[in-house]
Amino acid sequence: MATTTGTLKFRKYQNTNAQSSFAGKWYAKAVQDRSVSFEEFITHMAEHNSPYSRGVISGVLTDMLQCLQELVLDGKSVRLGELGLISIGLKTTPADSADAFTASTNIKAVRLNVRNTKTWSNAELKKLCKFSELTEYTTDATPTT
Repeated sequence: MATTTGTLKFRKYQNTNAQSSFAGKWYAKAVQDRSVSFEEFITHMAEHNSPYSRGVISGVLTDMLQCLQELVLDGKSVRLGELGLISIGLKTTPADSADAFTASTNIKAVRLNVRNTKTWSNAELKKLCKFSELTEYTTDATPTT
């Protein structure tokens, strides 16, 4: 897999939670400047010297997504090469006993988990990023354009 670099856009923000021990501290959030649709992604792939047409790429990816959903909903983890391991996770609330725990009451959400690999690890991704701040702040923390 070829190494790619990119520019990660971010904005600074201040923690305004008065209960937090980090209130008033400044952090950064990654900012996506637009979403790429499934069709745009297919076109992007087809334009990268691919021997496959947009139709072939679309069909393979559409089938892949359907199969991926089927497998993770069946309790399996799916490793997508260097991208990561995809599985289902749960957000639950506690019960006082095993008998008191019920799916309808204690399972609050189902989440799609992606655990990255060595190539896509957080540390490796950071090495590949250049950073670009989208908004500058004055000393009184008022955003400027």
